[in-house]
Amino acid sequence: MSNGFIFHESEDIVCIATGKSSNPKTGDEEQTWIIYKHEPPHVAIDTGKDSIICGDCKHRGIVLSLDDATIYSDMLTTPKKKALLKRIEDKRAKGLNSINIDRDCYVLVFQAPLAVYKCWKRGGYPTLTPKQAQKRLAYKVVRLGSYGDPVHIPKWKLDIILKFTLRITGYTHQWKNKKYIEYKQYFMASVDTPKERLLAKSLGYRTFRVEPGTDDLDSNEVGCLSDKKVRGNKKLVPCVDCGMCDGLTGKVTKDIVVRLH
Repeated sequence: MSNGFIFHESEDIVCIATGKSSNPKTGDEEQTWIIYKHEPPHVAIDTGKDSIICGDCKHRGIVLSLDDATIYSDMLTTPKKKALLKRIEDKRAKGLNSINIDRDCYVLVFQAPLAVYKCWKRGGYPTLTPKQAQKRLAYKVVRLGSYGDPVHIPKWKLDIILKFTLRITGYTHQWKNKKYIEYKQYFMASVDTPKERLLAKSLGYRTFRVEPGTDDLDSNEVGCLSDKKVRGNKKLVPCVDCGMCDGLTGKVTKDIVVRLH
């Protein structure tokens, strides 16, 4: 039995806390995962079912039928065409009818998300009530949505579970959808352009902007303290010690910028 636990489950989604991370960027935050129940994560990105946990995030990539992907390959340079055709044949051999192209999400779904999915399928996580989960996460720093968009956790459950946490870190790409507007209390709006940032600000969010290295920071933006491109020779500060990406729950009012890696 894992040390992790289930804190929310619906027909299609299971939300799991798994304990601390060994990632040097985040530090030892408690990690949480929003997992699609009916397919392994690396399969769901090829069928498009990952939209159930990631919404319309632009970093999901595009799902094409294998026939359409073959036609698309003719528009690529020779090395990229060969690589895509090899992937297409691999999907056919596995009985899939579609493939994801142009995905640029930083999460490697065949690593930690797949391990969490497999453990859940084995029955490795007990289900806790919100009050029980509250006790387990009390006085800890919690990362909401290590994979998957955390707006898929009911807000009323978050209000209970997070009541005694030390700090939280969370981001959503669903900030344009007004049915999720109340989640701005906990989550940063993930934006990719200054224009998107202004729109998110108009809805009351603090923002986390991925910057390609060509835009200047606004006067109300600060660089991510764990980003080497921002910090230069200064010591990097992991997320667990920073606490700036906590929506509207903390004292920080500035927006955060990370340089594109």
